Amino acid sequence: MVFVALAVVLVMLGGLAYDGARILNAKRAASSLALEAARAGAQAISTESFYQGDGNVTVDPIQARFAAAEFLDQHDEWSISVRGDTVSITVWLTQPLQVLSMLGIESRRVTGHASARAIQGIDRGDYR
Repeated sequence: MVFVALAVVLVMLGGLAYDGARILNAKRAASSLALEAARAGAQAISTESFYQGDGNVTVDPIQARFAAAEFLDQHDEWSISVRGDTVSITVWLTQPLQVLSMLGIESRRVTGHASARAIQGIDRGDYR
C-alpha cells in the first residue's frame, strides 16, 4: 500500500515538472512573439518625423498596429501601446496542461511583454 501511494506521488511530481516545463516554454514563446511584434511595429516610422530631419523619430501608431497585427495574425490575445518612438506589445497565450489536468487544472495563461524603440541610423560618414 505504501509503494502504491509513493508511486502515485512520484508520478504527480514528474507530471508537475513536465507541465511546469511546458508553462515555462509557453512564457518564453509569448515573450519572443511580443519582442518580434514590437520590432515590427517600431519599424513603422512616421514619414512626417522622418522627413523633418531633426533626429527625432516617432512611430505612426496606425501603421505600427497594422505591422504588429500582421505579425501576430494567428494570435487572438495581444495589446499594443505606441508612445513617441517606443512600441510596447503584450501577448497572452494559453498553455493546456496534460498531467495537472487530472487534478482539475486544465490550462495556464501566460503573458509575454516587450518594447522596441525606433531609432534613426547613421546619416553621414562621421562614425565617432
